[in-house]
Amino acid sequence: MITALYTSLFVFFYMKITIDVIKARRKNLVSTGYGPDGVIRDIVSAHANFSSYAPLTLIMLFLLESSHHLPGFVIHILGVMTFLGRVFHFQAFSSKKMNFKKRVLGMQLTIFPMILMAIGCLYIYLKTTIGF
Repeated sequence: MITALYTSLFVFFYMKITIDVIKARRKNLVSTGYGPDGVIRDIVSAHANFSSYAPLTLIMLFLLESSHHLPGFVIHILGVMTFLGRVFHFQAFSSKKMNFKKRVLGMQLTIFPMILMAIGCLYIYLKTTIGF
């Protein structure tokens, strides 16, 4: 099951992000929120952003894979693109100064495959229910 691989990668990366947020909270003595002057705002935002995109990505990846309408290499391409997108996006936020090139690349590598997956899921639904 290809989606199991990407789910594992996403979870391991999410744990890395979580640990980074915990370290930032401890270092800056911030138990909730962003702290004074938003000292940890960026890393908390990156953590929340990952939490928003990862589940939808993995659900669509699973649906596409389990439909058997796409070859495995296409599922891998979509999974790799999205995973790298999330990595680049986090790296953009986790440095001392925002790296906008990595942020843009990260979002492109997240949004583009998600749109493709959504179109694929819609196509599969239409094909299997009304013979589109």
